[in-house]
Amino acid sequence: MPSWGARLACVALLLSSAPASGELDRRVAGDFHRRALVDGAVSPDRAYAVPLSSEVVAALKRGGELRVFDAAGREIPSLVHSADSRGEVIDRPVAIFNQAYRDDGSRTLSVELEARKPPPVNEFVFDIADEEYNARVRVEASQDGESWQILRDGLHLIRHSVEREKIAYRHDVLRVPTARFRFYRFTLRPTLPPAERTDPELEPLEVRGVAVREVVQRGSSLPLRVSLERIDDDRDDDSRHHYWKLDLGRAHLGVDRVEFTIPASDFARSVGLWEWSPERGRRTRQLATSVAFHYDDDVHSEFTGFTSDARVLVMMIDQGDDEPVEVTAARASRPRQQVRFIGPRQVQPPLALYVDPDEPREPRYDLARRLREHEIASFDELRLEPLEPNPGYAAPPEARSEQVPFLLYALVIPLVAGLGWYIYRTIARGVPPEDPPAHG
Repeated sequence: MPSWGARLACVALLLSSAPASGELDRRVAGDFHRRALVDGAVSPDRAYAVPLSSEVVAALKRGGELRVFDAAGREIPSLVHSADSRGEVIDRPVAIFNQAYRDDGSRTLSVELEARKPPPVNEFVFDIADEEYNARVRVEASQDGESWQILRDGLHLIRHSVEREKIAYRHDVLRVPTARFRFYRFTLRPTLPPAERTDPELEPLEVRGVAVREVVQRGSSLPLRVSLERIDDDRDDDSRHHYWKLDLGRAHLGVDRVEFTIPASDFARSVGLWEWSPERGRRTRQLATSVAFHYDDDVHSEFTGFTSDARVLVMMIDQGDDEPVEVTAARASRPRQQVRFIGPRQVQPPLALYVDPDEPREPRYDLARRLREHEIASFDELRLEPLEPNPGYAAPPEARSEQVPFLLYALVIPLVAGLGWYIYRTIARGVPPEDPPAHG
């Protein structure tokens, strides 16, 4: 058994390295490196939202922590809210789906919605079995199924497969202005070479169904400046591939949408969006794939359904043996982020957002449970001043072992000596006595 001195030394060592319990669950304004003042008056029990700047968002993306304090140092429970810039998709059930063929190779599809009162609709998604297709579509609507009116004409459905890359670029979504009708009819005219248009054995597109939806934009997005530049990828010697670099100017912003502009009456059979590493000079991660076209007022030149914190993105355009597509402009968007809180009953202005972008300290706990956001209908928006160094920042105190180094040695030496003596005694007790020598 170890001596009581060794036991006490061990306990003292553990106590000297353990932080106080208050340090684990409480932070004060002086703990944070930087702050941004909140401009605007705050009333008790009202809900407020403060848009976050790019600098604050970048700090949070790197693992930083954000809190709200008033001038008296009282913490105000808050949460960071990120808007969904892609919107909410609401499916509309379809009761009847009909289709008919025409002699010219076109096809007519019609759907009837289940609801007695027509709900709002602005998007249609086609389930097409064909591996390759390119068709123009006219969309019509009716309340009784007999008299029809045109919603959009000249829209395009496109699917193109690239066997060597084992991927397919597909555009199977048609968007129209929000409408409220019970019946919708689609006329699909395949875009074929002249020789194939008169082929009687050519099968029309096989459409297995149409999904009817309403896309509602619940949130909003913030545009980002993009520096556009034509580049070459030294690791890709395929002459059919053309690259455009999109420099966002800052990393860790959470980009989730990229739009670009191409000339009218132009078409790119496949476009890919990648993250780019300036240090390594190469593509690192593929974010999205699509096709791009600009025919009259039907334009498809965007990437959605992804998120990236990279500073530099690249577009790879595969135009085959045709002339390369010229990208004339590009835009990027990120979700609009806010910090939200309820005005306290006692508050000393001004309020400030305190952020620690360099060395986040554990634990980081979620304050959302202390703010029932779903019960609040609207938020009053306040303005955020630029981020600045926190004048009240206080460096964390040194560990106790750093403050009193000799105490640490004084505790460790007796502990090691006690353990060594205990091991020696244990081994000594465990050695069996030698047998006495035998006498002749």
